[in-house]
Amino acid sequence: MSDLEKRGRRAGGRDARMKARLREAGATPPPPQGVEGILLDPLGARDVERIHEAALTVLWDVGMGVIGEMPEGARRILDNGGVLGEGGRIRIPRGLVEEVLGMAARRWTLHALDPERSLEIAPGRAHYGTAGGAVLVLDPETGGYREPTLADHYDMVRLVDTLANIRWCYRSLVARDMESVALLDINTAYALASGTTKPWGITLGSVESVARVTALFDLVLGGEGAFARRPCAHMVQGAGVPPLRFAADRCVIKEAAIAKGYPIMIASAPQAGATAPAALAGSLVQVTAEVLAGLVYANLLRPGHPVTFAAWPFVSDLRTGAMSGGSGEQALLMAGAAQMARYYDLPCSVAAGMADSKLPDAQSGFEKAYTTLLAGLAGASMVHEAAGMQASLLGCAMESFVIDNDMLGNVLRTIRGIEVTDESLSIEVIKEVNLTGPGHYLGHGQTLALMQSEYHYPALSDRRTPGEWEDDGGRDMQARARAQVERTLAAHFPEHISDRLDEEIRGRFDIRLPRERMRPS
Repeated sequence: MSDLEKRGRRAGGRDARMKARLREAGATPPPPQGVEGILLDPLGARDVERIHEAALTVLWDVGMGVIGEMPEGARRILDNGGVLGEGGRIRIPRGLVEEVLGMAARRWTLHALDPERSLEIAPGRAHYGTAGGAVLVLDPETGGYREPTLADHYDMVRLVDTLANIRWCYRSLVARDMESVALLDINTAYALASGTTKPWGITLGSVESVARVTALFDLVLGGEGAFARRPCAHMVQGAGVPPLRFAADRCVIKEAAIAKGYPIMIASAPQAGATAPAALAGSLVQVTAEVLAGLVYANLLRPGHPVTFAAWPFVSDLRTGAMSGGSGEQALLMAGAAQMARYYDLPCSVAAGMADSKLPDAQSGFEKAYTTLLAGLAGASMVHEAAGMQASLLGCAMESFVIDNDMLGNVLRTIRGIEVTDESLSIEVIKEVNLTGPGHYLGHGQTLALMQSEYHYPALSDRRTPGEWEDDGGRDMQARARAQVERTLAAHFPEHISDRLDEEIRGRFDIRLPRERMRPS
């Protein structure tokens, strides 16, 4: 029995109490297989076909350039029908793309330390989680932004651990107090592993970091090789450098991650008007071609490896050239990318929830709401960046995680749609209430039976009367969220890693998060 399993048995009562509190707060987690329901198509069926055909044309007529030396996966493409064209570009034929689409994984499990939190990743079943890599964090004391620290990253992880609608935890901020990429990578991984039993997400900066972080995850999971048997982390690794180039330094990291068993988000993130065509359709063509190239690359290394079609077409504000994460065009592009993945019958990831607003205010709310909702309605399997992010990914705010968790509960309920059955049509109930009953449905057996299954109850949003709200202090949502953050961070210190295991981890790796910072003061 692993150290984690022993710890879990001892902490069973505490875990049960925490889950009960989440249920009482209206935060019952979505199902592990994701939410499936209403689907909305931003592209017509003929449009999807045309984008697909255009992407195949681009892969053959333009191909993928190579920055640096030819990596192994690129050589495999050439060995399997690819052609080295003019300028050293790798031209990928239609037949090879179609062959890989036939062998690609259609569904896979993203494991978690707590098995109840593991997720099934499959086409058209929506999950929402974090991502990012913000270089600024909103300081609640000053109200301004500052550089984030490792302690901020750990606080973010243990906060997300308590938010039921956020289904995995990827580093949403970059610990700027780490002196090197190697230190950043291992300490980011340590904070994830010690701060939550949800699935993790990570990006690593070197092949050496892949080996070190996997060794740390092996320790947490019970011993050498444990991570490969039950991968609890997915890795976001770019398909290349837009426009249409493989980068050797990134490719070797991707190859090392695949060899260690990490599910891979084959992410391409061109920016329309800058590194992709300004025409939205053209941007979709390019990003589809880039992700198909990444899919070919990964499957020729390991056929059927868990890979997510992660077309992340970003948008520029063409007046300034700056990224606009909360725009209507951004919402449409990501929804279109999700629809392309459905066309290929592949699990996909898109990025949504990246508000341009600097604060969790009204602008932030409407930008996050329509981008995350449209992504889910378009059939995205994994929606990254869905919580916490502000300032077009440059910043994040702890209050935003709490607010966005509330929003995502309603988004997931919307995606699920309206179930129409003989019972839900309610003909007999209507007859009973109007012909022989009290003339209202309050207290009716159907009403009581459907309170939890048919309706979602937010934990933070305020539905009280103005008088009740004023009597309770009249606080706005950001203030209520700040209070919840403070309560959580004062009390919630996950204990699934024992002191003995923590000592072993610290003996092997340069962990900079002080032990005393991980306990109530």
